[in-house]
Amino acid sequence: MTESLPQLSVLITYGSFFGCGLVLGCAFLWGLWLTVNRLPGARHPAMLMLTSLFLRLGLTLAGFYALTLYSGPGALLTAAAGFTLPRLVAARRIRDLNARREVAQP
Repeated sequence: MTESLPQLSVLITYGSFFGCGLVLGCAFLWGLWLTVNRLPGARHPAMLMLTSLFLRLGLTLAGFYALTLYSGPGALLTAAAGFTLPRLVAARRIRDLNARREVAQP
């Protein structure tokens, strides 16, 4: 019973790093979605895109930096895997929606 406790601790630790990466990835994509939705009514679309990009990158890099600073490079690698998962899920959903639209059109 006591032999499995260190393994469980490592699993929980790296699971939390993965979860932090998921949160960062979702926040990045949510910010992108908000920006794209505001583009048609923007007076300066290029400024909106650049500002959004720098804010999203700043948030993401600050999160990765904090994880690396306090937990090491293993945390960075695990969080990066979590960061890519929302993008993969969103890309698949968009591809499926586009495929349904093509089938529905005569």
